[in-house]
Amino acid sequence: MRLHQTLEKYLPLISNMLVPAIIFSSGLFAFLSAGEFAHSTDLIFHWGFYVLSFTGLVVLLNFNRGRPLFMMTTVVLSYVLLNYLKHRFGAELKETVWFDNLSFFVPLNLLFFYGVFLKHFFGRSSLFILIALAVEYMLGEIMGRHELRLSFYYDQYNVVSFFLFLILGIWSFTNAVKSGCLFDYATLFSGICVGLGFYYCAMPSGVSIFFFMAQLILLIYLVYTLIYRHYYDELTGVYSRNSYLMQSKHFPLKYSLNIVSIDNYDKLVMSIGQKNVDIVTAMLASLIEEMSADDTVYRYSADEFIIIYKKFDKKEAFNQAETIRRRIAGLEFKYSAKAKPLKLTVSCSVSEKKRSDAGAVEVLMRADKAMRKTLKFSHNVTSQG
Repeated sequence: MRLHQTLEKYLPLISNMLVPAIIFSSGLFAFLSAGEFAHSTDLIFHWGFYVLSFTGLVVLLNFNRGRPLFMMTTVVLSYVLLNYLKHRFGAELKETVWFDNLSFFVPLNLLFFYGVFLKHFFGRSSLFILIALAVEYMLGEIMGRHELRLSFYYDQYNVVSFFLFLILGIWSFTNAVKSGCLFDYATLFSGICVGLGFYYCAMPSGVSIFFFMAQLILLIYLVYTLIYRHYYDELTGVYSRNSYLMQSKHFPLKYSLNIVSIDNYDKLVMSIGQKNVDIVTAMLASLIEEMSADDTVYRYSADEFIIIYKKFDKKEAFNQAETIRRRIAGLEFKYSAKAKPLKLTVSCSVSEKKRSDAGAVEVLMRADKAMRKTLKFSHNVTSQG
């Protein structure tokens, strides 16, 4: 039993790590085995990097994703500047002040974009970041001309750059282990690839293959996230509104529906903040899923969940809704170590599919109408539509 519980807990974390780890280990093994690739192979990685980068940036701009877009942009700028320095200085690249300063700014930027909470790209924050990046690279140009190095060497190793990449690796590794999130694993292996790209930059294949892997890992994260977000709610992990709209066309002829609505959601956000409300919502979703193991749960909106009972009639659905409502009302939710436990209530509304209903819309509308009518006068109740 313990083995089953352990596997159930850690297998999702391992699966999120698997693809980035396989890409990284395959590329590293190929590089260490071959040492140098043929020029044609090197060109494939070189142009493949730009194809991946262009694809990723276009998709990220289209979906307005801020943090991964800036991380991918940082990798692109690093690759372009490294190749420029290689073309300019050749084998003496790593001895130049330009390389030292670039190897300082790149891990620093990756650390910043990994830690900053920037959900969307189009906004005032992104404008300030773009200005800061322009000033940063302008400062790097001025420092390069005056031979001012942001580095410290010990036995031919750039300690400052190594330390910054090490912090990025430890931070992303710690967060990946704690969260099991694909973004954290992608950042971990992508950051390692960029670091190795700088370390082996004197070799043409070293830059191309490691930066290619860095963008490939980030792009796979991006594609997976967009597909996942289409079918699942990113915060809670339950099915999303999109999934409900698609799957509702295939619901059985007889089923019951339960809307679970968090009471006073807007006041809750004003009271404890959106971040803490998100934590509580995720805890609530886990509880609803646990109590509805044989049923399908959707997050329909920020404060509403829908449960589809394919085996219950309206009476049984009402009883199950009451069980959920009472269970939640009797619990306390602790969203942080310092905060006081939070009392939370939900209101429910159930409805049953009728023969006269043309589709799932009518069932949902009856439950929603009954819910709105009840919430005008009271909360923490279960109504029927």
